[in-house]
Amino acid sequence: MSAYHQIQIPKNPVRRINVFYSLSEGVVVAVDIESRSRKGLLHYTRVILDPRSKRITNYSCDCEGFTFRRKCWHVEYVKETINRKEINERIEEEAKKLLEIEDEIANWG
Repeated sequence: MSAYHQIQIPKNPVRRINVFYSLSEGVVVAVDIESRSRKGLLHYTRVILDPRSKRITNYSCDCEGFTFRRKCWHVEYVKETINRKEINERIEEEAKKLLEIEDEIANWG
């Protein structure tokens, strides 16, 4: 079990979840997560998935921990969140849209 699973996370730290696609990146799960140490402060955390394999290709967070160590509990929390059924369904929808657009672009030439 990693150190990120042993820390105390607020009961519901998520304030907003947005799932969308970006042609240049893939499927993006963007989450505003409340800071543990500073009440009311939200950290913007993104996890990017490949639309075909649904594997994580990149991630980021604007918190100090990620800025200095490229690790934080916010990213780990979002990685776990993407496995929830309702989020996974949204990821599938956005991946389908992105793949349709990519196929359409490929047929232009």
